[in-house]
Amino acid sequence: MQKAWISILFALSSLSSFSQDILSLEDAISRMKKNNSQLTVQQLEIKLTGEEISGTKAGFLPRLQIGYNAYYTNDPLNSFGFKMQQQSINQSDFNPALLNNPKAISHFNTKASLQQPILNFEIEAARKAIQQKLAATKFQTAFIEKTLAFEIKRAYTNLQFLYEAQKAIQKGKDAYQEVLRNTLNFQVQGYAKPTDVLMVKTGLIEVQSREVEIMNSISNLSDYLSWLMGSNTGNIYKPETELALANNPAAYSSISENRGDILALKAGIDAQKNLLVMTKRGAYPRINAFGEYNLNDKHPLGFSANSFMVGISLTWTIFNGTETSSKIRQQKLGIEKAKSEMQVYIQKSNLELLKATREVRAGVAKIGLAESAKEQADESLRILTNRYAQGLEKTSDLLTAQAVKLEKEVKYLESVKDYNINILQIEFLTQ
Repeated sequence: MQKAWISILFALSSLSSFSQDILSLEDAISRMKKNNSQLTVQQLEIKLTGEEISGTKAGFLPRLQIGYNAYYTNDPLNSFGFKMQQQSINQSDFNPALLNNPKAISHFNTKASLQQPILNFEIEAARKAIQQKLAATKFQTAFIEKTLAFEIKRAYTNLQFLYEAQKAIQKGKDAYQEVLRNTLNFQVQGYAKPTDVLMVKTGLIEVQSREVEIMNSISNLSDYLSWLMGSNTGNIYKPETELALANNPAAYSSISENRGDILALKAGIDAQKNLLVMTKRGAYPRINAFGEYNLNDKHPLGFSANSFMVGISLTWTIFNGTETSSKIRQQKLGIEKAKSEMQVYIQKSNLELLKATREVRAGVAKIGLAESAKEQADESLRILTNRYAQGLEKTSDLLTAQAVKLEKEVKYLESVKDYNINILQIEFLTQ
């Protein structure tokens, strides 16, 4: 038995030996905004989408290419053509024997080519679609930031509760230890039996076990806060402020459709609409200007013969089977599906708001009942403690009252914590 007590005390001292960092809610949220990995990913996504928008400029800007080619051939057609490009045709080159069986020749060509889009109807729609995608990403990033802030507030509230519960359990443990001292004295005086002492020790061990659970929960919650803040795990945080009843917010019947996640959904639908426009405009004709400038010679570094060519091309895909019409129908259905999904999402959010509002109303009643039960348990324990000191109550009755007092005190704290979290939920849903 003595070894068991030593082990318990060692475990408790080990858990309580961790250093505690005082943490304010404002500091936790600030560190999250700077260091959270999810926000870092979102910022990179914004930059990537911005680069996609820059890429669409290619549909308006010219494209210039420079190339250099070297040939060696005795192909009749190419041999004669290369000589024409080199501007080196002689009368003898028209000899049928040489035309049909020419000698191998060398040809070196340097070419600069320019392409300039003039009319491309689908590019502007594609650009607008990506701009809407960028807007959706920014809205989603803002919403994720507020979601993470809500998670920090909820974790912080839970941490406040755990420290208050730890205080209540410490008081309970002190009370049990006082009962144990009195019971040991009664045993010496012959007023208590060994079973009474064992009963008190058992109750004390149960309270110490709850203390260990609380400390473990504080460690786990501290690690979660560290992850949210982008910090290394292993720190034990203690809230700067204690658990207190939050103010009841104004009543809300529905969520705001200007919330970041809903604005992101709307921007995503607008992006799909622009993609539909792009698909339709893909069936329009395209007009592009082009130009070439060539330098030709039979020597690698010769540039004696030059030529140029400029022009305008018009291309128009009149019919490509059912590819375009099928894609248009798919995109229209996709837009309708996205609209329906957004309405379902809004309805679900309104249900969450309704639930949280009901929980707040119920929470007020729960806090009142829990506070009343706590006061009654305190008074009952006070009376039983006085009677026990006079030898008028059994040890088991006193221990039961002690356990009820601790349970009601923690229950009250838990009801305050739950109420505060529901208030945070309402604030988050109606942002």
